[in-house]
Amino acid sequence: MNVETRQPHEHSLSRRNVTFAAIFVGFSAAVGIYAYSTLSIGTAAEMGAGFFPVMLSIVLGLLALAVAFTPISSGALPLRFASIRSSVLVLCSPLIFAVTIQPLGLIAAVALTIFFSSFASRFATLRQSLMLSIGFTMFCVAVFHYLLNLPIPLWGDLITG
Repeated sequence: MNVETRQPHEHSLSRRNVTFAAIFVGFSAAVGIYAYSTLSIGTAAEMGAGFFPVMLSIVLGLLALAVAFTPISSGALPLRFASIRSSVLVLCSPLIFAVTIQPLGLIAAVALTIFFSSFASRFATLRQSLMLSIGFTMFCVAVFHYLLNLPIPLWGDLITG
């Protein structure tokens, strides 16, 4: 079918989606193979150090394949580069968490990380960022502290003094 005669509601595979999917499948395969060959996998009942990376690489690979075959509308906007501010905020988020988890604890580290990283969106408002930060912090405390019983203090040395 010629592009000029295509109706607006018709879809086609995107070379962009296929390219990004190939990159992610390659990355997930490399990480999965490395984790499988160098770390103990264990079982679902007794997970080894490699269990999570292998499972995560499988899920990433499957999601990438789904993206590859997801058609996009012929009227879809072209891909744009992210702003410098957004890129810096997203790339610095793990650093914010790493620097604050020990001295401030889980609650403050997650709250600060989510709050600052939420401003990577050009549509973020102060209220939305605060709500997202509070909600995600509560979720992380429930999952990592109470459900998984990870030995991460809720409050760090700077706060508890």
